[in-house]
Amino acid sequence: MATPPEPDYGHTLSVQSDDLKYFADTQLGNYLKVLKDDPGFKTMLSFGGDGGGEFASLLVGHGSDQVMPVAGKIRTDFKNLATGVATDLKTLGVQMTEAQLRIRLALTLMDAAHEEAMTAAEMMEVLTKVSTATAPKAGGPNPG
Repeated sequence: MATPPEPDYGHTLSVQSDDLKYFADTQLGNYLKVLKDDPGFKTMLSFGGDGGGEFASLLVGHGSDQVMPVAGKIRTDFKNLATGVATDLKTLGVQMTEAQLRIRLALTLMDAAHEEAMTAAEMMEVLTKVSTATAPKAGGPNPG
């Protein structure tokens, strides 16, 4: 059995806030719009019994299970398939919406942290002031 390759710590991954914003708003937003407006998705919802579209059931055997005994099973199986596909697509939509919200929250937190962060120069200025400050004299007034 081959050993896995050693991780390469010499490279870093950098993601810009503009990249995250584009992914959340544009990429995921487009997928969600397509999913919502897609006629195939609406048809699957209808066949699955959700969405109230024009399709309620698959017409197999001209509505008579006596002419084609397997027709009832085909209708049931197709309804189950349509329900499963529609459920999975709805779940995908919920997950993409949650991803959008989490990315937006992360961007908000990153912006807040960036505004509150000190630059290296500001930190050095504070440290210089602290390190060069004179110590209080011993035996001075007791504040307590």
